[in-house]
Amino acid sequence: MAVKDILSDFPARKQFNYLSTASIGLVPNPVIEILKDHLITLSQGGTASFDEELEVLVYDNLRKEGAKLFQCNPEDVAVFNSVSEAMNIIAWSLEIDTGKIVSTAIEHPVVTYPWLRIAWNTAVNVELIKAENWCIDIDEFLEKIDDQTKIVVLSHVEYLSGQRFDLAPISKKAHEVGALIIVDGIQAAGYTPLNLEQWNVDVYITGSYKWLCAPFGSAIAYISKKLSEKITPAFVGWRTPEDMWNFDAVNLTFASTARKFEYGTSGYGVKFGLTESIRYLQKLGIHNIAAHNQKLVKLLLNELNTIKGIEIISPSTRGSIITFRIKDKPVQKVGQRLRNLERPVEMSIRQEMIRIALHFYNTESDVAHFVENLKKILNEV
Repeated sequence: MAVKDILSDFPARKQFNYLSTASIGLVPNPVIEILKDHLITLSQGGTASFDEELEVLVYDNLRKEGAKLFQCNPEDVAVFNSVSEAMNIIAWSLEIDTGKIVSTAIEHPVVTYPWLRIAWNTAVNVELIKAENWCIDIDEFLEKIDDQTKIVVLSHVEYLSGQRFDLAPISKKAHEVGALIIVDGIQAAGYTPLNLEQWNVDVYITGSYKWLCAPFGSAIAYISKKLSEKITPAFVGWRTPEDMWNFDAVNLTFASTARKFEYGTSGYGVKFGLTESIRYLQKLGIHNIAAHNQKLVKLLLNELNTIKGIEIISPSTRGSIITFRIKDKPVQKVGQRLRNLERPVEMSIRQEMIRIALHFYNTESDVAHFVENLKKILNEV
């Protein structure tokens, strides 16, 4: 399946120029149809159409597809409802009460808030590395990882600048001092080839509704076997034990895999949807998506660099996100004009900058349409 063959799976592309996957990704029609069938069958049939075996399979199938995405063992994949939930559960399960947490001051709050909250009632020190023009100096970041460090937590790709970190050297430095590395991959998984065991990360979390092109309400996490075996879940429920259908209210036991971090009933339909979306992406090929996206990113950068007053924030080591300032122009007004075109441009404005996020359903003509209209608007405002 080639990228050009799937554009009809996203009919909304004809209505607007969608350049906002870093906020919400578009869900392909085949996945939507499967979701609709699943919802109708479950709603009308109850246990007659969704028995205990199928209930187990929803999670097991997602674990299998997640393992293909992560290139890991399915037993090391846990299913959650959101990245925030996963990050909090893992953070509190670690029961850290001393030492240092290293992260950055430009992270999305989902990355830093759990650790800042833990620091309220412990001797934990959270050190957030400051950025220069919204980008992190990797050498400075590595220098901050010392023998006091317990956790290194960061995004694989930063949500604003699109800066992408090489995880292998960070993981190496963290492990040299006995620290863990925990990664939020929601802005990377879906277009970035992943090999978590090779990079030797301890935890990698990603969510459904951005680059994985699935509905809201689902997330998956790789939790290394070594770490999973060492810690006890902070939150428990009926899904926690090895045999979750035993319903033993007296004896609390834990599954022998990362599944022990799953604790309660949730939206099965969205888990089903994420499974199907990952399959859809795998048919396209993550490497093919990566090459397609980078081709568009380079094209956009080349065009933006010809426009007077544009300052690119995104560094050379980046994902599929390009963020830029417009000098001496009202960015909110520019954004409003772009959204009011005959074929509106859907993008994000963050910190008085425009963020463009290009995915496999975007084309060179989408880039040309955006640049052409941006130039025209900048000449008029």
